[in-house]
Amino acid sequence: MNDAGQECLVSILLPAYNSSHLIGTAIQSVLNQTQRRFELIVINDCSTDDTAEIVEQFAQRDDRIKLLHTAHNDGPAAARNIGFDAACGRWIALLDADDAYGPERLARLLALADANAAHMVSDNLLLMPVGGTPYLLISPDLLGHPQHLTAAEFIYRNIGDPKNPRLSYGFMQPMIRRDFLLKHGIRYDERNRFGEDYMFYIACLRAGACWWVTPEVLYHYAMRPGTLAEVQSSGDLLRIAQLEGDFLKDSAVSRDPALCKALRQHKAKIDRLYYYRAFTDAVKKGQIGEAARLLVQSPLSSSYIFLETMRQMPVILRKTLRGGYFPGASHLA
Repeated sequence: MNDAGQECLVSILLPAYNSSHLIGTAIQSVLNQTQRRFELIVINDCSTDDTAEIVEQFAQRDDRIKLLHTAHNDGPAAARNIGFDAACGRWIALLDADDAYGPERLARLLALADANAAHMVSDNLLLMPVGGTPYLLISPDLLGHPQHLTAAEFIYRNIGDPKNPRLSYGFMQPMIRRDFLLKHGIRYDERNRFGEDYMFYIACLRAGACWWVTPEVLYHYAMRPGTLAEVQSSGDLLRIAQLEGDFLKDSAVSRDPALCKALRQHKAKIDRLYYYRAFTDAVKKGQIGEAARLLVQSPLSSSYIFLETMRQMPVILRKTLRGGYFPGASHLA
């Protein structure tokens, strides 16, 4: 079924871990694309169910589907890097195993890239909460027409909005020119299982990527409780803060007041989350000395811990009443 003799335009990377009940829909959404010049690289991240067998069944019917296997369960960042190494397309596209493409997605994004000489192109997302009503990630008042996405705007739109806490441009799944990634040596940070997409996109923007976004809704994004996007470790947060700290030292940032402001605001949010997470982890483990050290580690660390504790107080109270927050509890938070 492959289009013999034609260059592969898009390499779609699909990491999968124990996704047997979902991955068929994701794969079929790729096979339904009107743009046929693609390859689909599924990276099986040591699944213990029959994910690999299901992918193999699809691959037997369509030679554009390739199945790779990781040696260890190292998470989606490591799996995508394996996919990068195997890809041959002009563009790299991303897809999660529980998500799906609209049938025109590849064709529309390629047209957007051609019209604007872009290195990165993405679309609006339809967020699909389990048992809830689907809604747009980006409202029409923010994204009413195709537009260039600057680094400052991307970072600013990840800070959070009390009226729309799910508004995070880091959820977007852009298509990226493979030669741009190779030229700048950009890969995923395999240490992070939270915020790895954000870090990857920041690296692209810092390298000068031209990113265009269309309001067309071409990606269906499943929102499931307990996914990696909702689980953050202190190490994950610290690496994001360090990345942004390095970016702030870049001479180009000082020449862009909007970018500098957005970076400082987002880093303050990450610092707050880091100190709170590290502090509560230390308390849960009974490491009182480490908890005390974190309180005085920086001029702002104690205030960050206090502010995030107040913000998290409803959650803390619920878990405390269940006997599951402090050391010795049967279920740690």
